[in-house]
Amino acid sequence: MSLIFPKPHPAFEVEYEVYCNNNNLKYVMYFSFLACIVFGIHLIHHFRLGMGAFSTEMMPYTLLYSFAVLYSSLNIFLLNKLKDAPALIAIANFIELVFPFFMASLAVMLSVLSAEFGLGVTPFAIIMMTMCFTLHGQFVLLSSVVAIAFWVLSVILVINVPPEVYSPLIAISLTTTIACLVICNFTEQARIRQFETFTELTNNNKKLKMLSQQDHLTGLLNRRTIDNFLERELSRSERFNHSLSLLIIDIDDFKLINDSFGHVFGDRVLVEVADAIKKHVRDIDYVGRIGGDEFIVILVETAQANAMQVADRMRGEVFKLNKMYESTAISISVGHGLSEGESHIALIEKADKALYQAKKAGKNKVRSISSSLPLA
Repeated sequence: MSLIFPKPHPAFEVEYEVYCNNNNLKYVMYFSFLACIVFGIHLIHHFRLGMGAFSTEMMPYTLLYSFAVLYSSLNIFLLNKLKDAPALIAIANFIELVFPFFMASLAVMLSVLSAEFGLGVTPFAIIMMTMCFTLHGQFVLLSSVVAIAFWVLSVILVINVPPEVYSPLIAISLTTTIACLVICNFTEQARIRQFETFTELTNNNKKLKMLSQQDHLTGLLNRRTIDNFLERELSRSERFNHSLSLLIIDIDDFKLINDSFGHVFGDRVLVEVADAIKKHVRDIDYVGRIGGDEFIVILVETAQANAMQVADRMRGEVFKLNKMYESTAISISVGHGLSEGESHIALIEKADKALYQAKKAGKNKVRSISSSLPLA
């Protein structure tokens, strides 16, 4: 990360830009609300002068406070609506970027008026310091605004007040400007470090969660995770009166494959079979490995007939693997169970009984506990 111009690591740039866009609206709203309160109080106090608030001497303050309250109020009431309309997001982003110029203009004008009355440039120092915290990811913009504001203020002071007055005021403004640039830099660096740390932790947590849900060999869901999903989908199917089908799949004679060709070859077969099964499920379905050579598939909103067709396509897909491994026979048997209000354990037992029927019928078969007619 650059110390002069803070930027996130290239791997985080896109995410950080989105993060900044989301947060900048919030910051502009906060500071608009603050400006509305502060300048609103000043305006109310100012109008205690009665018609004197519109005198030549007081009119600049009246206009300035009124403009600050009006602009801040428009931000509060309009920015959220602009952000909600996709076609107007560009306008909302522009208003966010204009906001520091608005604050800097107030700082310069109030400081000039204060200097003319012998009150110094306190508004410049206060508003510039506040402005350093307004926007995420806009260090260059904020630094430029602060620098421009300093030069504009210096020029106007030189023109409007005598040297013995403007010299110390410009020195104070310069000190404030340098302090603001340092604050902007440190603030942005801190934001970037915090964002990168948080994003990295979030990504690692997601990876850990994914790993905790996966079978290490096939990448399918593990037994605990598939049980949780099955319970959830059973509740959902009962609530919305949707069909739910469960498939229990077993590789035929897998022990013989392991004994004949070794565990490395057996692991390769497990991965190939898992991939073949996944080809025939949708994004809303779930596939898991629940044992050494046993798999489970949750088919959401799927009735018996459709589930049997899916199961048979899986059986056919796995049988194609024999073209790759001519020295051995690879096939699966599939048992189907249709949810009829039972618990997830009872549904698994139902599908398991159907699997037993498929094995008993000669393997490489698909059976349902409620159907006596095989598809293959």
